Parts: sequence; structure tokens; C-alpha cells
Amino acid sequence: MAYNAVRDIPYDDLKAFEGRAAAEAGIGKDLVNEPMIRHWCEAMGDTRPAYAGADPIAPPTMMQAWTMGGLSGHEGRSDAYDELFALLDGAGYTSVVATDCEQEYVRALRPGDEITFDAVIESVSERKTTKLGTGHFVTTRMDIRAGGELAGTHRFRILKYAPARREPKGKRPRPVINRDNAGFWEGVAAHRLLIQRCGGCGELRFPWLPGCNACGSPEWDTIEASGEGTVHSYVVMHHPPFPAFDPPYAVGLIELAEGVRIVSNVIGVPYDKVRVGMPVRLEFQTVDEELELPLFRALGSGPPFTNGGEPLAGGGEQSVGAGDPCAGGGALAEGGSGGSLRVGEELPALEIPITRTLIVAGAIASRDYQDVHHDAELAKAKGSPDIFMNILTTNGLVGRYITDRFGPTAVLRKVAIRLGAPNYPGDTMVLSGTVEAVDTGLDGVTATVKVVGTNGIGKHVTGTVTVTLPPGGTA
Repeated sequence: MAYNAVRDIPYDDLKAFEGRAAAEAGIGKDLVNEPMIRHWCEAMGDTRPAYAGADPIAPPTMMQAWTMGGLSGHEGRSDAYDELFALLDGAGYTSVVATDCEQEYVRALRPGDEITFDAVIESVSERKTTKLGTGHFVTTRMDIRAGGELAGTHRFRILKYAPARREPKGKRPRPVINRDNAGFWEGVAAHRLLIQRCGGCGELRFPWLPGCNACGSPEWDTIEASGEGTVHSYVVMHHPPFPAFDPPYAVGLIELAEGVRIVSNVIGVPYDKVRVGMPVRLEFQTVDEELELPLFRALGSGPPFTNGGEPLAGGGEQSVGAGDPCAGGGALAEGGSGGSLRVGEELPALEIPITRTLIVAGAIASRDYQDVHHDAELAKAKGSPDIFMNILTTNGLVGRYITDRFGPTAVLRKVAIRLGAPNYPGDTMVLSGTVEAVDTGLDGVTATVKVVGTNGIGKHVTGTVTVTLPPGGTA
């Protein structure tokens, strides 16, 4: 890809934009409406009853979507905002990625509400160097109104940057295939993990060998592994660096359910979260046009929650996470008394497969047409290995995670998140939560929950959510 030359901008020139309007008297392109609510819920897999029926409300985390310009672009942005971005673009900081989002909800939005908004440029950072590249963080704060009444506030932070130069990766080393193991690699190509079985004594063996170690018989056939296993031992590779690999990464000795062991990468969790005894499941990953490998994805602390296996409307990916509010099926909290809700309590985890459908559907449902969320080739041209999830989708999934676990009466008050490792297609994000504070007042029990979402690269999202259970409400 081509890398733009960048130049320094005197920081006083950037700081002069702080406090100036980013948008004045902006008007949402559409009234709050049921089709957009439905599309959002389908993309997020959110089946909360409050968002459907005769008198629906919009998901609170959808608040920013009503202010988005969509495919035709934004209207109502101020001259100061355009000047700031022109200054950054002209200096070579032409790429953009959202990094932080903080929303506070004052009142519910309902179909028919007209959205208006004003925004201010809160801060512009000095030049920072990140893994993505060098650039400046720009933070804006928006007040969002419905029918002239304050509905919520939205603080948004982006990085305007010049992509870091990345050396092209080398090819991953090729396996040595010979007459003794060719059948194994033929199985991998067909997405089957084959184990040799001795024709004399029935002993299973791996790796493949021309004869049996137990009885010496040269006769054998194969069985197909179930794909279930556990981490018997592992190492984390830091050095030496190989061109085709991104250290650090975990290499595990996997004990299969059939009793034999295989060496492979452990994916689906950060390298420092791999543990002996961790359950894993076989996946086949296409490395390049010539190579496919069996890898093992770490499973969460419990089984993934599902909505009974029903697909999303419109032919999307299967929804996950609409399961029991807490482990064991009991109430997580009772409004008015605090019930079983305790500081330090951990919420059940939620596993979300990151598919291309989810990434694109979430971006469209949130009216975000940045090409890095839709077009793989343009994403690569901007320094990304593939399309990646936008922050609005992550925000929606975090909100859904909390309301799924706290039940139908829960009211979201505030969601504040920060993004880290991107969600790329083919990965899995695991959301987990820990109760950090519990307060009881006239409006019910209010909990502050720390939320962390991890993927195979590291932490995708960290943040806090404030949620209230009204008096008498039960999760």
C-alpha cells in the first residue's frame, strides 16, 4: 500500500479548535422508527421485548445511529469541524478509527421522535504514536434531544492517523508431506482430523507412523477425531521472530478426546490466558491459498448461550446470548433490595462469533459506511488485514450483554467503552462482566458493571455499564 508523508502540525493550531462547535442544530435524517430498530436488533441478536410490540422503545445504545449521516454523508457539521479535519488530512493523517465511546441515557427514544443535536470539539491531542500509526486523538461531545427534550449525551473519541508502515509477511512454513503422512494432510484438506488405528492391536497413534509402536503391525486404518480436547501443556513463543508469525502466541500440546496428542496453536483467547486443562475445540483455518491447518479454539468458562438455534431474520448469522440471566437460572438481582447482586459477582460469559455478516450488518444498522467495515480491499489499502467491527456495533453488543443478563425490566443508564484489539472476521469475542458497585435508591437497585470483551488477539473492548433495576423488578 502507499504511505503518505506526514508533517507536524503546531499543537497550538490544533488546540485552537477546542471548545468550538462541531455541529449546530443538527437534525436526524429520519424520525425514530420501527424498521431501523428492527434492523439494529436483528444485527445485534437482541431479542429484548421492550424493543418490539405495540409500544416499542429504541435500544439506548442505538442513540448515535439516529445522528449518523448514512451513505450520503453528514449534514450540519460546522466549519470548525471541517477545517480541523482538512488540516489533519492535509498533514497526512488521512485514516480514521473510533477508539472511545461514552453514552449517558436520560430518556427512552420512541418511534416518531425527532432527533436534534449539537456537538462541541472537546479536545485534540498532541501527536501520538500507536500500533496503528501516528496521529491525533479528537474528542467530541454531543447533546442529543428528542422533541426538544434532552435524551442523552454522547462523547466520542477518534484517532486521525497515518498508517504505520508494515513489512509484508512471509509465507508460513510448509509441512513436509511424504507417503507416511499424506493421508493426514488429505484429511485436513477435507476438514477431517484423522487418527491412525493399528490393524493388529487397535492402538490409536499420532503423529502418523508407518508401523505400530505397540505391536509392530504395519496394518492400519483411520478414525476421525471428534475435535474436542484439552490443553495438556503449552508454551508462549516470543523469540525468535519469524516473518510469517506475530509473536507472542501460544503453542499447545492438545490432548484429544480420543487419547492422543497433537501440537498446534491455541486461538480464541489472548496468549496469556491459555491454561493447562483448558477445553478447546478443533477449527480448520485457511492460512493462504495453498495451506490449511488444524487449530484449536479455546472455549469459554461455560457453554455459549443461544436463543434456541433460531437464525436471525433476513438470513443472518445465528444469534447467541439470549440465555438465562445468570448461572443456575436464578435471578441476578431484585429491585429495591439488591437481592443476590453482590460487589465482585461475575456475570456469565457470552461468546459471539465474529462473522463478516455480523460486521457488515452492524455497520449498516448503525448507518456507518466507513469502507473499513464493508470492503476488504479498501480496508487492506488503509493498513488493516481485513474489515473490522465498528464501535457502534461493539457498543450495541455490550448493551445487549448487560440487558440479557439483568432481565427485561433493566434500564441502561450509561455505557462507556474503549476499543483495543480489532474484531476481525473468523474470530470469537467473549464478553464477561464483574459487578463493581451496587447502590439502592428510590428508583431501584443501580449496579456498575465492568465489562471486558476478548478475542484471539487480546482485549477488544473494556468499559463500564451502569444499569438500574426498578423497585420490584427482577432480572
